[in-house]
Amino acid sequence: MLRQRRAATPLVSMELLARQPVVVGIFLIFMATALMVAVFFLGSFYFQQHLGYNPILTGLLFLPVAIATMAGANAAGRLVAKLGLRALGATGLLVGAAGLALAGLLLSPVAAVIGVAIAAAGTGVLFVVASATALGSVAPEEAGVASGVVSTFHEFGASAGAAVMSSVAAVSLTGGTTSGFTAALVVAAGAAVVAAVITTIITPRTTT
Repeated sequence: MLRQRRAATPLVSMELLARQPVVVGIFLIFMATALMVAVFFLGSFYFQQHLGYNPILTGLLFLPVAIATMAGANAAGRLVAKLGLRALGATGLLVGAAGLALAGLLLSPVAAVIGVAIAAAGTGVLFVVASATALGSVAPEEAGVASGVVSTFHEFGASAGAAVMSSVAAVSLTGGTTSGFTAALVVAAGAAVVAAVITTIITPRTTT
């Protein structure tokens, strides 16, 4: 960051990174990816290690997650003009929180599939809102850099999500108890609620 400030022709403009819509987009893509990784990471361990399901069955159980993600993204595209990015971003996070809480508090194969599918619908919304928020406020010549920054924080979110969830769920990842899975999913749900509040506060009113 210091190097970019001093460079004659910086790769990434610090002014671009400081723009509020770009910051909101970065935050949302970070949270969306962290929550999505939480779903796949914890779900894979729960289905395969704890329940003993084979990889094929586990993959089939995650099929609703893929469908729900696409459905959420499609719905976001249709609702963005009506609700606005602020409300839609907060809604996506709250839907994700509801799904994660359902999966964690009522932990069972059925609850896990339904809960993570609901959460995936919320993250599908977030992917659309994050991109629209970050890229909708930049000039055409800045779009490539802004998109690259958003993609970078997509990877950061995945790393952070896996690190935090593995730490919270450690007791279940190494043993036969489900308490770690429940704790991790509830923590993820709580983080999504907090993120929804932050999103409501930091998203510009003029962003549509």
